[in-house]
Amino acid sequence: MEIGSASVKSIIDLFREELKNDYDEREINQFVLILFNEFMGWSRLQMQLNYKKSLSEKAVAEFHNALVKLKNHAPVQYITGKTHFYDLQLTVNPDVFIPRPETEELMDIIIKENTHSKNEPVSILDIGTGSGCIAVCLKKNFPLASVCAIEKSENAIKVATENAKRNECTVDFRHFDIFYKKGWIDFPSFDVIVSNPPYVMESEKKEMRINVLDHEPWDALFVSDHDPLKFYSVIAEFGLTHLNRPGLVYLEINEMLGSEVKLLFLKNGFDKAELMKDINGKDRFLRIERILR
Repeated sequence: MEIGSASVKSIIDLFREELKNDYDEREINQFVLILFNEFMGWSRLQMQLNYKKSLSEKAVAEFHNALVKLKNHAPVQYITGKTHFYDLQLTVNPDVFIPRPETEELMDIIIKENTHSKNEPVSILDIGTGSGCIAVCLKKNFPLASVCAIEKSENAIKVATENAKRNECTVDFRHFDIFYKKGWIDFPSFDVIVSNPPYVMESEKKEMRINVLDHEPWDALFVSDHDPLKFYSVIAEFGLTHLNRPGLVYLEINEMLGSEVKLLFLKNGFDKAELMKDINGKDRFLRIERILR
C-alpha cells in the first residue's frame, strides 16, 4: 500500500487480503477493530458510519506499519502496547506475557469465592506477576487487601508498576526469584497465594502459534519436560511456611498435569486440593486449602 490518503473500506479490504493466509476472518476483523479504536478512537459503529471516509496520511501510515507487524506475526497487543483484562486496561510489551482469558477466569473464581473478604484486610501474594495483571486485578477488587507481587524480571516489574499506577492502586512489587530460598525469610505470611507460573512443556512448542513463539517471552511460558512441576514444587514449599491457617492457594495449571499438581500439594501437607475446569472443560485451575486445626 502506498502511503497517501485511503478510505476506511480500502484499508479494511487490504488487511483482509494481506492477512488471509495467516489468520482467519474473525481474527482479522478483530485486528481491524482494535486498530481503528487505537488510531482513530472509533467504535465498530463509527467504522461503519465512516466506511467511505478518506483518512489522513498519518493515519494511513500507522495502519501500514501495523499491517507489516501483523504479517510478521507480532501480537496486536504489542502493536498497540495495551490489552484489556477483567475490566482493566493494561500496558504490555515483549518483556511480559500477554494475559489470557483463562487467567481472567481464575480471577473470576477468586473474586466470587471470596466476596466476604472484600472489606477485610486480607494479605495476598502473586508469584511471578509478569504484567501485574493478577496483582492489580485483585487489589482493585479487594481494596483493603495488602497485595505483594514478586517477579524475577526487572523489565517486567517496570511494566507491572506502570499498570498499578495506570489503574490507581497500590501493590508492593518486589524484584525477587522464588527459587532463592534464603530470601524467603524477608516475606511475611499470607492469607492467599496466587500464581500463573510457566507450565507449557517444551514438547508442546510445536503446537504453539508463531505469534507466541516469535514474540512472547519464553521464560514466562515454558518448562522442561524433565521437571514440569518445578514451579509448583517451590510454591508448595514456600506455602508451607508462608501461608496462614486458614489459607488458600490458587493456581493456573497445565491441563495434562492437573492430577500430578494436586497430589504434589497433598503430599506436601496441604489439607485440601480441588481441580477446577475452564470454560472449555479442561482442568485449568487448582484451589488448595490449609484449614484451622
